[in-house]
Amino acid sequence: MTVSSQVISGKSVEVIDFQRLKGLADDGAVEALVKESGVVYVTALTRDGCSGCMEQKPLFRELAQKMNLDLGGRVHFANVHVRFTEDDRAESWESKKVFRHAAYPTYLVHVRSKKGVLEVYRAVYPTMEELEKQTRESLDLAKFYKDEA
Repeated sequence: MTVSSQVISGKSVEVIDFQRLKGLADDGAVEALVKESGVVYVTALTRDGCSGCMEQKPLFRELAQKMNLDLGGRVHFANVHVRFTEDDRAESWESKKVFRHAAYPTYLVHVRSKKGVLEVYRAVYPTMEELEKQTRESLDLAKFYKDEA
């Protein structure tokens, strides 16, 4: 199954509805997000009704715009959004099972090696400065795995 994104031209963050990922096998969701070697993939996991997610959404967009201008195709930013209501929490629990995260917003940084996807960083509600630092530090690793392939 391929994941089609909802990228709006001129936008620096790919928005993906979790519904498109939840049917994939173990590690399939991450595999679908992290497509090519040599690129650092930064993913925000967010859900409806999350105040921290709403607070960080514009900050994440600003970071993505800044880093995309600076680094071009060497970084890829995505937001996997999960549907949630007080009466229906199933998708949120499914996301936690698929991505093995505890809370929202969770940010993940991945690179692809010839052996598959590697997680470089994971944090709940980090500062954007820390997320940028971790992303920049992952650039050399992404290049190493691309060269190795």
